[in-house]
Amino acid sequence: MLTELYIQNYLFVPQERIEFGPGMTVLTGETGAGKSILVGAIALIFGDNSTALEPYDETKPIYLEATFDISHNSEVQSFLQQQGQEIDSELTLAREIKPAGKSTYFLNGRKVSASLLRELKPLMIDFHHQRDQQRLLSNAYQLQLLDLYAQNSSLKKEYAQIYHSLKSALKELEKLKEEEEKNRQLKELYQYQFSELEKANLKMGEDEELQKEFELLSNAQDLIETASSAYFTLYESEDSIHSRLAQVINSLSSYSSIYPRIAPILENLKDCLEQISASASDLNDISQSINLNPQRLQEIQLRLDEINSLLYKHRAKNIAELLELFQQREGQINAMEDLSATIKVLENSIQQDYENLKELGEKLTKSRQKAADSLAKELQENIRLLSIPDALFKINIDKKTIENMLLEQYLSVCSDEGEDNCQFLFSANRGTDLKPLSAVASGGELSRILLAIKKVLSERMEEKLIILDEIDAGIGGKTADYVAQFIYQLAQHHRIICITHLAQIAAIANEQLALQKVPAKHKNVIRIISLEPQQRKQELARMLAGDISEISLKHAEELMTKYK
Repeated sequence: MLTELYIQNYLFVPQERIEFGPGMTVLTGETGAGKSILVGAIALIFGDNSTALEPYDETKPIYLEATFDISHNSEVQSFLQQQGQEIDSELTLAREIKPAGKSTYFLNGRKVSASLLRELKPLMIDFHHQRDQQRLLSNAYQLQLLDLYAQNSSLKKEYAQIYHSLKSALKELEKLKEEEEKNRQLKELYQYQFSELEKANLKMGEDEELQKEFELLSNAQDLIETASSAYFTLYESEDSIHSRLAQVINSLSSYSSIYPRIAPILENLKDCLEQISASASDLNDISQSINLNPQRLQEIQLRLDEINSLLYKHRAKNIAELLELFQQREGQINAMEDLSATIKVLENSIQQDYENLKELGEKLTKSRQKAADSLAKELQENIRLLSIPDALFKINIDKKTIENMLLEQYLSVCSDEGEDNCQFLFSANRGTDLKPLSAVASGGELSRILLAIKKVLSERMEEKLIILDEIDAGIGGKTADYVAQFIYQLAQHHRIICITHLAQIAAIANEQLALQKVPAKHKNVIRIISLEPQQRKQELARMLAGDISEISLKHAEELMTKYK
């Protein structure tokens, strides 16, 4: 699948272009020679940032590029099609890392997001590290492996979608119920306020009119007395203003004929006399017409108190604002959404999805139980071939659910992986009980178990690049021969890049790359050499004996012909 890898300015590699043929390519070299650089470069291309980002020349960018043949990987082709990418038999992926640390990703020369390449990674590459041995101790990882074997991906995806949809729906339901309760409380408040204002039957300008009437009635007695007194002073008393003015007019009248200027004055005084008479009459009418009404005064006071209380309560300036609030509350009550129907629809939908989820969960469980027996049998057979002749292997599937479980409880005990717990059980020796891997398996045994899993699963996977990074830890001797045979079988189905210290494994490869660290002007440089047959024999001899001798060369030659 991987046909070419180009490395520029990465770690101790100024520039290298490596071509990969079919089958298996092995990377060898002394400890510290930089064998993991190629693997790290591939990981970086797919968006991994856990590997070193140190450039060879700090002033220049790192550039990494990998070309793949995807003509036999329908999963990758389908994914690229879904992403709107042009599909070809060849796929070139690249990443440029500027000195400042900013990365740019490319797919067939076009810029793409890092997330797209991260999504591509599991479809194209299967990384196998020593740390996978520790992952193998995890029940969650064991379940993933079982699902890969059972080909449950579509079933799991459907289950996970409904699972997360239900969680979201429950949150939405809770939100709607909270909103419904809030609406209910608001509606009660608005209805109370509306009824209160409706009962008050307010009229525009009513407060101003009442205030005027209140002031009149409050001052009625004083007004009657004042008007009566004024009438008496102006007209009724013996020495009234009207009487005295009449006398003045009479006295001046006799002189009007002899002194012409008096005539107009007399006319003005006569007018004043008539006005005094009219005003006195009006004052008398007022004193007679004003009605003392203590009951009405009390009624007005109560009404004004009611209005003022409403104004204060609703923080209104006048009746106009109260009437506006009245209309507003009426509209809000009528417009307030009734969420009960929406809640009912959502509850029905949730219940239906829950039934579907349980049905899918049951299908997953049955699929896993069926696959567990088959996978355990295949793994046991393959583990026994890896120099553990008495190995026993079993896979337990335990449901986490019970009958008639409430939805909230169901979602809390389950995950988007389903209803089941998965546990790999193992026994390496005759007469010993099966126990969880974490309790009984050694490092070397875990390495072989993991290799057996890879072999079994590889037969069910689309063609991928499998990267084996020093999986030979903890094994040697005859076991190394068995491991080599297993990897050889893997290489018949997948393209493999393998980092190893074992000559037995290196010998089965179609191609061997030797990495050497050599001194340069400023820093060491890694050289990657594709070994010719004679060079390869010498490298295998070194791996076997630590140095090159006739015996080690002969042994190396035997290894090279073993799988040919």
